[in-house]
Amino acid sequence: MRYKSVTDAAGREMEESLMEDLEEIDTIIAELEISKGKGNLILCVVNSPAYRDKIIQTLRGRFSSEVILVEKGEQIIRILKEHDFDGAEILIWVMPEEPTEDLLNTLNNFRELFYEVKTPNIMFYNLAFSESVIKKAPDFWRYRGNYYELKDAERGMAFGAVETLATPFSYQDKEDLLRRKRINEYLLEKVRDKKEKANILTDFGMISYYLGELDRALEYFEKALKLNENLGSKEGMAIGLGNIGNVYRIKGELDNALDYFEKALKLSEGLGIKEVMAVQLRNIGNVNLDKGEHEKALGYYLKALKLDEGLGRKKEIAADLGNIGVVYRIRGEIEKALEYFEKALELDEKLGIKEGMTRALGNIGIIYQIKGEHEKALEYFEKALELDEELGMKEGIATELMNIGNVNFDKGELGKALEYYDNALKVFKEMGIRIETARTLMNIGNVFTQKGDNERALDYYQKAERLAVGTPVFEDVRKRFKK
Repeated sequence: MRYKSVTDAAGREMEESLMEDLEEIDTIIAELEISKGKGNLILCVVNSPAYRDKIIQTLRGRFSSEVILVEKGEQIIRILKEHDFDGAEILIWVMPEEPTEDLLNTLNNFRELFYEVKTPNIMFYNLAFSESVIKKAPDFWRYRGNYYELKDAERGMAFGAVETLATPFSYQDKEDLLRRKRINEYLLEKVRDKKEKANILTDFGMISYYLGELDRALEYFEKALKLNENLGSKEGMAIGLGNIGNVYRIKGELDNALDYFEKALKLSEGLGIKEVMAVQLRNIGNVNLDKGEHEKALGYYLKALKLDEGLGRKKEIAADLGNIGVVYRIRGEIEKALEYFEKALELDEKLGIKEGMTRALGNIGIIYQIKGEHEKALEYFEKALELDEELGMKEGIATELMNIGNVNFDKGELGKALEYYDNALKVFKEMGIRIETARTLMNIGNVFTQKGDNERALDYYQKAERLAVGTPVFEDVRKRFKK
């Protein structure tokens, strides 16, 4: 059903009010401009149909657009698959007053179509519809670009990105990350509300984190934390503390990371926010795993899994399953570990969560490497590497390069192994990831040991030892010296 305005001449006052507020809605216009030809999915909550129509009129005056009044899920699928929108610059979707199961299922299961058309989408619905989307179409919700709540002129216009920090950060590929970065650069200059600014800074931090720019990520997370402290937003503080902890963990500063995670957990427990509690339990488990305290890590992972299952958070359940699998692998329970990794991969594939898929593929590859099935291991590592490169995940790229190097080392192809290790080392050094840099240096030392070049091997082991002090890798390096 194509668009027909529900406003009348009595709406002139509202139009004047809207025109006065054009500086405010310029943020949406900017996001649509930046996204032209690249795809985007902006969600916009407006309770008043009349006010919604005035916003749509403003957008239609700026862009060549197709406005669709949505009635059924099949309508969305057909329009997006058949590209039935006459070359419009943007697509404007107007959802019905009440969400149906059919619509929610369509949004959740066909969410990728909104990006595949390479045309920016903006979807309007009311607050009740929004709440149903978050609860019953969570995968669609994660795939969105920015999310706005607008109030009509009679109640005063409150405009901006809504607090969504407890929602996991998800993206499609490196291009998507860079697009979001451009949008946020614009929004950061426009926005005046401190809470919204904290949200944008957090988003910037996540983008930098995934691009491997750890120092920059830390800077953004600390700025966001300071703003949330000034606002007295305990939820924002809990999430900010957890984000900072993650950067320190990746850098190898495990005690520092643990301190931040425990503070975040304490705050989230006090607030009773189970989503944030589960994240921090998982984070603390990761630190314990890095420290070699495997049973302790497993306890935290199981607690996180129980919370995530109760909340129905499938993406997080997949992450928990993968983490539990890692503990079983370290214990030597290979088949049990493989079972958990395959469950995690299956869930991530269903959800379309590529960053989860690449972790699971890498973990499965390690299992086949342990089993001595080198070609199968390489197949999984190469699939993981391809996804990491698509996503622009530097840490993942370096990890898979090292994994592929390990397989070549096991096969006795030392030249190939050294090449992969060198490439991995460059990335780990660039990112400042201490533990993995030390581990890679040790692997390079192993290559020279196999080649009989003990002097060069010793040089790499010494470099690894200096970096590994205070980490579980230190003992591994010491063992190499003894040999």
